[in-house]
Amino acid sequence: MAAAHRVILGDSRRMRELDDGSVHLVVTSPPYWQLKDYGAPGQIGFDDSYEDYINGLGLVWSECIRALHPGCRMCINIGDQFARSAYYGRYKVIPIRTEVTKFCEAAGMDFMGAIVWRKVTTCNTTGGATVMGSFPYPRNGILKIDHESIMVFRKMGRPPAVTAEAKRRARLTTQEWNEYFSGHWTFPGERQRGHLAMFPEELPRRLIRMFTFEGETVLDPFLGSGTTTLAASRLGRCSVGYELNAGFLPVIRAKLGLPAGKGQPTLEQVTGAGAPTVTFERPPPFELDLRKEMARLPYVFTDPHRLDRRMDPRTSGFGSRVDGRPAEASRPLSVREVRSPVLVVLDDGRSLRLLGIRPRPGLEEEAVDFLRARTRGQKVFVRDGTDLPDGAVAGYLYLKNRTLLNAHLLKRGLALADDTVAHRHSARFLSYQKG
Repeated sequence: MAAAHRVILGDSRRMRELDDGSVHLVVTSPPYWQLKDYGAPGQIGFDDSYEDYINGLGLVWSECIRALHPGCRMCINIGDQFARSAYYGRYKVIPIRTEVTKFCEAAGMDFMGAIVWRKVTTCNTTGGATVMGSFPYPRNGILKIDHESIMVFRKMGRPPAVTAEAKRRARLTTQEWNEYFSGHWTFPGERQRGHLAMFPEELPRRLIRMFTFEGETVLDPFLGSGTTTLAASRLGRCSVGYELNAGFLPVIRAKLGLPAGKGQPTLEQVTGAGAPTVTFERPPPFELDLRKEMARLPYVFTDPHRLDRRMDPRTSGFGSRVDGRPAEASRPLSVREVRSPVLVVLDDGRSLRLLGIRPRPGLEEEAVDFLRARTRGQKVFVRDGTDLPDGAVAGYLYLKNRTLLNAHLLKRGLALADDTVAHRHSARFLSYQKG
């Protein structure tokens, strides 16, 4: 029998379309907290306080556990986040996985361990922890967040019966077993095309091989670009995916090799040459009293720090994409004051230290005049911004025409390259100084 796949355009905080115990594996990566604006009204994460974010996720985990067959697994890919002092008034690492574990255990799940996924990629999606801090001196260095966790939970009870033939077809080689069930995975993250935070197909592919048999059903409550559906279809499993943002439908269709849709029907079954058959469903809207539902959770998180943002990340993404627009389309800024050759004050109140350069003795006044002349009445953009212990931000200052002012100060001999700080233009800046 051909595998069935459902894409449900709805809110996974209440998955009314799923019967109790009807899925055999949950694989998902929840939305980031206040880092990515996915553009859907009522989305979890971007407009929430940290407390509401964790408890909102709790509603989803509760529904996943209800729909999960006893004896089966739930796998949650999530990383720690770096909280910027510019956003929250303090810089710290937020261990989201800790609260996920507390909730799932309170809900009766057994924690079966975690896989450390070394993404071999940048750290921007986890908030921007780069090689900065007090580099190269103690005490305020910041640990690089170059990995995420894949938390594995088991629902108590007897798993479904499996035939000998199904076991034979699902058999893993010794090499696969040793690789998949190791505590560390290393493979690249996914390039972000059409969606802000895709995980690579290799991640759900491994988990599906590890924890399901052909014909069983995989659930992803945060389907996003449809990667879990794709992996399930290629492995002969069924799938159900929930996605709140209908704007991702074209991305999902393209990833699955399906023809473009016409409009957004309530129910549509689509297939294509060499593509899986997918049913797209749009259930009727419903009212959900989030406060009331959160109060019923088996574990309700209370934030001792009351973390919430002091500024909107959409106004400055520090070089990361915050919403679906290109990074260059973020809100432009203005320079309010030039305090030194390497320090300016922006119109949003932040102090920006120009990354990779230091004052040239004797030319400080000339350098300040240059910056004032180039930024007066101009819109500017900050790239690769990183928090410093003194509350300032270190980064690159660009004009609207993409002129990099840090580099132009070097080219004009008005500043020196700062070789005590590692950054992506280090070699380039040193070459300007030598030239």
